Amino acid sequence: MSSETASRPANPGLLASRLGLFALTLFVLYGVRVAAALLPPSPLETAWQLNAVSTLVTSAAIPLVGLGLLHLASHLDPANTRLRQRRDRLARWAILAVLGFLLLLPLQAFAAWSSVDAARAKVSDQRTIANSTFVRIRDAVNSATSLEDLEVRLRSLRSPGLDIRFENLGLPLPETKRQLLLRLNDIEEQVKTRINPPPPQAIEDLAMTSLRMMASSVVFALGFAMAAQRRGQQVPLLVEGITLWSLRAPRSPKRTMAGLPRLGAPSGPEDDYFEQIAPPEVEDGAEERP
Repeated sequence: MSSETASRPANPGLLASRLGLFALTLFVLYGVRVAAALLPPSPLETAWQLNAVSTLVTSAAIPLVGLGLLHLASHLDPANTRLRQRRDRLARWAILAVLGFLLLLPLQAFAAWSSVDAARAKVSDQRTIANSTFVRIRDAVNSATSLEDLEVRLRSLRSPGLDIRFENLGLPLPETKRQLLLRLNDIEEQVKTRINPPPPQAIEDLAMTSLRMMASSVVFALGFAMAAQRRGQQVPLLVEGITLWSLRAPRSPKRTMAGLPRLGAPSGPEDDYFEQIAPPEVEDGAEERP
């Protein structure tokens, strides 16, 4: 009994149905991961753009494997109409995935450049504000005519980020001004050391990450193009694109063993495939036969 069970062939229809369910599970899993990472949407923010590219690319293997399982399930059970229709529908949707991953290339480059540019602009603004604040405080100290006037001027210019306070130490106005200016110089040096542009290592890391994301986007675009099919086509989108490109590209005439050009010589199954998608040309003066 056990030997008969072991030798009994597996049911391809049951296996195909299970693979179809596994594929749907992967699609749902990918949708949940993308939605959790990208909601709420903020497409104008650089951080959201970088996170969107990273999430879509790092998780792209999930739907790609699901699409491959769906193709395999449809191949195992070609009589399953529902499975075949689901495969054809998702294969057409995969064309949008190809375009989407190609569009991630300029988005990743723009987001990375915007991130570095925004960091540099922030540093420039901070330096401009700090310099303006120090200039105004120096002018207030130098133009004060009395200790009371100096106290009023400093209180009106007090900044939360600067520890500049008036302290009446019982010193004359010139000495008070001198001590305040010395303290102001020390604070200015401390502020300048805190305001630094992005380090070169951080920019290099961001550039390398962007290159990896862009390269992965190209790979996944090719992968989905291999699993995608246009309506009414029996070949993958990638094969169709390569074929059309080969037909449009100029090709050198084929040569015989003697070195003479010989047109129409078959070179293998590739030419047969070209003839299936492009009808042969009719010579001048020759009549077309039905």
